[in-house]
Amino acid sequence: MLRDLAFVVGYAVIQVLSTTASVWAADFGTAEEAKAMLERAVAAVKEDKAKALDMFNKGEGGFKDRDLYVWCANASDGKHALLLRTFLAPTSFVAAVMWTIWAQAAEPITVLAPFNLSGPQAALGAPCYRGAELAVEKLNAAGGVLGHRIELIPIDTASEVSRTTNELDSALERYPNATAGIGYTDSTYALDAGRVFQKAGIPFITPGATAPDLPNQVGSGMFLAAYGDDAQALAMAKYAWNELKVRNVALWVDETNVYTRTVGGFFEEFFRNLGGTVDRRNFAAEVTDFGDLIATFKKADPKPQAIYGASMPRTAVSLIEQVRNAGIDVPLLSGDGWDDEAIVEASKRNGIENIYFTTHLFLGVDTPGMKEFTEAYKQKFGSPPPNAFAPLGFDSVNLLATAIERAGSTQPDAIRTALANTRDFQGLVGKIAYSPGKRVPEKPVAVIKIDDGAEILVWTWMPQSQ
Repeated sequence: MLRDLAFVVGYAVIQVLSTTASVWAADFGTAEEAKAMLERAVAAVKEDKAKALDMFNKGEGGFKDRDLYVWCANASDGKHALLLRTFLAPTSFVAAVMWTIWAQAAEPITVLAPFNLSGPQAALGAPCYRGAELAVEKLNAAGGVLGHRIELIPIDTASEVSRTTNELDSALERYPNATAGIGYTDSTYALDAGRVFQKAGIPFITPGATAPDLPNQVGSGMFLAAYGDDAQALAMAKYAWNELKVRNVALWVDETNVYTRTVGGFFEEFFRNLGGTVDRRNFAAEVTDFGDLIATFKKADPKPQAIYGASMPRTAVSLIEQVRNAGIDVPLLSGDGWDDEAIVEASKRNGIENIYFTTHLFLGVDTPGMKEFTEAYKQKFGSPPPNAFAPLGFDSVNLLATAIERAGSTQPDAIRTALANTRDFQGLVGKIAYSPGKRVPEKPVAVIKIDDGAEILVWTWMPQSQ
């Protein structure tokens, strides 16, 4: 593979034998001629790297003219691209050559970005990808990473899990030099994607998937940027028990998805451990009529004091509205799958209160980093970030960039090792640190309440490590 042969073309090394104008004219190329050779060399590399390298080595194709020739180096770590200046080379020429080398010759760091940018999952996936876009733009504006710009390749699987593997396989064929992957806000999709990346030997960061056993199921190249479902389920169980004084809960679980099964299972376990009772009922993802569950709730004894809905965004609004229309006014609880502006709008539209969900960050937090991010998001996309998945996408790109810098290489193996050794990455959505052998960070969990369309931070659960 030629992944790391970032051709540092254009070290037109001018060996100064004499400083006289006549000797210079006869034996040495001019700055303009050297720059022209650089531009032709860049074009040759882009067209056919192997052929270009052969011509450079043999001095063929016009790439050896008097003292001017092309010298190539392995610049994968960004440290070997050193311009060999001469006593007579003007500073302006040096600057022009350096710009050519870094801006044109260095290959981009290609990052495949599978997300659900359309369909029901787009409520979380699209903001997450947009956050990643902002991070890439900011990094590239500052010169990229190790002298390489980052190229983010969006892959829309349109909320159809069956498309994940095929779409990624196709993308890897189109981009065989891909360095890493960043994608998905749902564990079902992230699991399938993670396996494709693992097979290809490419590290994969999921910004929003939260099943804590994903890295173990996939392998050493899988990393979560978010907390695990065990953390957010424990946070809600404790809040319901300690603050809402709930002792009996109806648990409704979408049995179709990894995320909903996982977070629902953890909530049931933790709430029972606290001494509570749980009446669990499962439903399929395609269900839109919750009449049977509502009827069961009304007949239950003891009467549940809250409903925990382990569901995806596409069913959340229907569930909430049907429960309230049936005259049930108990608190409605859930995980980060309910961090969706459609729920806030439904609450405002229908005057619905007492909705609680766990998520990664309360967007009302007033920090310089979040202020800057929010303003940049509004300027680019026309509205503020709708949920915490937007800054998670931003953090994931910066987590990857930091690992590449620490690795000093764009090699996937080196990046994977650097990611695993992350101990103190500070993002917008908390600190990310991976314990040895564990690739799920321990992060705070925000508990948000929605009343009449207004979101309020009511509690933040802190892991023992922080």
